[in-house]
Amino acid sequence: MAKRTIGIVWRSKEVEDALPKGSRLWPVVRALEAAGMAVAPLAYCEEASDAVRERFIRCDGVLVWVDPLTDGRDRGDLDTILRDAAAHGVWVGAHPDTILKMGTKEVLFSTRALGWSGDVALYRTAETFRNDFPVRLAASRVRVLKRYRGNGGQGVWKVVLLPGDRVRLQEATHRDGTAEVQPSRAFLDRCDAYFAGDGRLIDQEFQPRITEGMVRAYLSGGEVVGFARQYPAGYGGAIGADDTFGLPATKTMLPPDEPQFQVLRTRLEREWVPGLQRILGVADSALPAIWDADFLFGPRNALGADTFILCEINVSCITPFPPEAPGRIAAAVLRALNGC
Repeated sequence: MAKRTIGIVWRSKEVEDALPKGSRLWPVVRALEAAGMAVAPLAYCEEASDAVRERFIRCDGVLVWVDPLTDGRDRGDLDTILRDAAAHGVWVGAHPDTILKMGTKEVLFSTRALGWSGDVALYRTAETFRNDFPVRLAASRVRVLKRYRGNGGQGVWKVVLLPGDRVRLQEATHRDGTAEVQPSRAFLDRCDAYFAGDGRLIDQEFQPRITEGMVRAYLSGGEVVGFARQYPAGYGGAIGADDTFGLPATKTMLPPDEPQFQVLRTRLEREWVPGLQRILGVADSALPAIWDADFLFGPRNALGADTFILCEINVSCITPFPPEAPGRIAAAVLRALNGC
């Protein structure tokens, strides 16, 4: 019996025949091969769209690592190719329709009934945003705005209301406390671009414990496969509390049984992920082979224990990941291909 072929997809400036040396995806390749599958490297670029499409449909399945936004380009063409491949019977590790359900910032609003995203609002039009956001900002003095789709902190803003109808702005792309001040009206005008096409904005309460960093939970299907602890730049005082917003990329990987996060793990596996599936209509078989959920520390409860507030779910391009993840990804691929 011929080996099943799994395509490993990443963005490149040109179609290549090999995964670049030093790629973080090599552990996944080795895990797939150890599980008895063949691996096809599938570099993606829009200029070779037709050739890429033909290569995709020759695979039994594909795993994709392509960000929503890169150098001014989005995933529109790639998602069309992936939908076509799925229609031809190719298994897609994170189907574009699943990404639209759970991998955009709107998931914070659509699953708010789970209680994991705090005080959150959704603006579908620029007009609604102009009318409602100033009221919410005036009530709390600080809010966090997030564009519908993005990565790397693009379009994620901490907005602080200042005297004289001005706002202090920090975009999460900056990790060093960089901020700017401008009139509130100018910022509202600036946000018009986020409503182009199917764009929208999500408005979430600010979590002051961001000064303590973030916890990323990695999942394969509905199972937690590891954690990452991420700290602010100069953790311990180099950047003041008021300036901490964007977090550096460095992550400390931790196993799924890390004691300090077992409450979070239990809530994810037994409550939040099943709840997300119920609300969004995501079947077990549609859950991504690898995805993550980023949490900030919320207010401590009455017993002094940590609570956690979801700030985003990532599905499109998950790297780096814990050392336990590749084996779990390979197992998830086998289950999917075998219809289990």
